[in-house]
Amino acid sequence: MRNLLARKPDTVVLLLAAYFVISFIVRLLVPNGLRVDESQQAFFSQWLVAGYDTQPPLYNWFQAIVVSAFGLSVVTIAAAKNLILFFLFLSYYKLAKLVLDDRLFAAIATLSLLAIPQVFWQAQRDLTHTVAQMLMINLLLYSIIKTLKAPSLLSYVMIGVTLGLGMLTKYNFTLVVLAALVAVFLHPVGLKRLLDWRFLLSLAIAVLIFLPHGLWLIDNLSLAATRTLHTMAQEAPTGAFAKLIKGPTEFFGQVLVILAPLVAVYAIIFGKKFLRSLRPTTVWAHFFDTIFLVIGLQVLLLVFAIGITSMRDRWVLPLLFLMPIAFCLKMQARGIRAEDFAKRFFIVPLAVMIVVPSLVLVRAHAPTLFGRPEAYNAPYEEFISKIVAEEGKRPGLVVTDGWLASGNLRLQLPDVPTLCTFFGNLLVDYEWTAEKPILAVWLPSRETTTPPPELAEWIQQNLGPQYGTVTVKNTSIGYIGGRPQDQRLFGYAWIYPR
Repeated sequence: MRNLLARKPDTVVLLLAAYFVISFIVRLLVPNGLRVDESQQAFFSQWLVAGYDTQPPLYNWFQAIVVSAFGLSVVTIAAAKNLILFFLFLSYYKLAKLVLDDRLFAAIATLSLLAIPQVFWQAQRDLTHTVAQMLMINLLLYSIIKTLKAPSLLSYVMIGVTLGLGMLTKYNFTLVVLAALVAVFLHPVGLKRLLDWRFLLSLAIAVLIFLPHGLWLIDNLSLAATRTLHTMAQEAPTGAFAKLIKGPTEFFGQVLVILAPLVAVYAIIFGKKFLRSLRPTTVWAHFFDTIFLVIGLQVLLLVFAIGITSMRDRWVLPLLFLMPIAFCLKMQARGIRAEDFAKRFFIVPLAVMIVVPSLVLVRAHAPTLFGRPEAYNAPYEEFISKIVAEEGKRPGLVVTDGWLASGNLRLQLPDVPTLCTFFGNLLVDYEWTAEKPILAVWLPSRETTTPPPELAEWIQQNLGPQYGTVTVKNTSIGYIGGRPQDQRLFGYAWIYPR
């Protein structure tokens, strides 16, 4: 395979297609417990609305459409994710070929994503909105660069479409847009392209695409922003000076965590030639460096302006994942020959393509080797089968206090409406009768005799004060593949109309 890639770089597309097909199959071979982001998508798939929570809705819409067409299952959850991942890598390769003269360097840049742990591990197991955002960043920059090189009505339309859709992936997409605008302005023909009347068409298209969610956002700004800002201010020190230090430290720490493995691989494979090539040398190298520099300045401005002290790598990843293209641009400009290093480099991504699916299978089927079970091993299927058989009834509504349980229970009961008190803005019609009672479920750390406060409040507000006391049951079920002591405790209550 290394020789084939070195001779025919375009083979990387077929390789990636095969890899994500294998990843899809591997997901079907592990137990059907859903991880956090998968569970959220299973839960949100009940609605096709202008807004859901703290994230824009593009990925939710995509998943809801897939589920409405093919039903809710692990198949539709995994197929949607791996399809987006494949298009992410495909668009990355197309973008790399647009600015790199050597297709072999474009293949190297694309497969370099598999040297970033947040891509080859987290993105395949958990990330949804972040993956969609990276895809749209690729498509936006591809449209922009095509317009800079050879402007056409279609290229300006594509800028508008990708800009509008990108704003529906994650709100920090704005940072990339502003950075790209500065990079275009500093490009030799950038100002001319910006003053073209067709750029107004791009903006109009973007506004129209974003408008439905934008109107929802105006009415739900507190819902969309408060939780995110609270998360980004977690564990903040009390002193003002300490906050100013912690924010930038967190950001640069995440930059180091994300890029260190990639830089290490490049330093080992390309040696001193890579380290000597880091200064910008071409128009496109300057273009990408400008994007990174402006993004960094914007992040630091946000840190100081609103007191951000905590950052997750999934938030920073879309701001940095284009770095392999920038590295390859500089090495190419310095006269480094890709064919001299390609075969050695391809060992790394090919090894990752073997190790990651294997590790996912081993962790899921032999969780005791890693100390504790995976989310995949959670026994939701056995729990539902057990309590439905005991009660002799199927619920008319399932209500929980957390979306991890909501999505997993929705997967087990796809024909039953599901609500989550965490998302009080999302409502659903349901039937409540003696034959279809309401099932309240929560995941306690120890046995309880009352529902959690959020569920108790929901019951009284929606069912009436006479339901202030409900009969609570607890049951422990072993994790799939776990040790006897690996138990998942469920609290639940069947609520019948009185």
